[in-house]
Amino acid sequence: MVTVIPVLRAFDYAKLKEFYVDWLGFTINWEHKPDNAPFYLQVSLRGGLIELSEHHGDCSPGAKVFFRNFEGLEAFHASLRAKNYTYNRPGLERVEWSPNTLEMTVIDPFHNQVIFNEEV
Repeated sequence: MVTVIPVLRAFDYAKLKEFYVDWLGFTINWEHKPDNAPFYLQVSLRGGLIELSEHHGDCSPGAKVFFRNFEGLEAFHASLRAKNYTYNRPGLERVEWSPNTLEMTVIDPFHNQVIFNEEV
């Protein structure tokens, strides 16, 4: 089976870690962080993968990634709000095209959107 992994642009390792690992709960699977060179790493959450690159030309900021069928989205949302992250207070809403779908969008420090949704 083919695996597709989105690559998102990032500019600051400390901000990346604070957002993806400390706040959202992603795990760093591996990283390439040579001295005096751009970093590249892979993070995962519940089997979903994202790679983040500081390399110029790998990708552009402002991408959008979906985590569909994210079970327990209401509880996940509540846990994020409870962490009181300074830079993001996501809402949770029912999408107009599917009243049984909840959705939460977070925007990372590099202007990429990570969208979680769940059919309830």
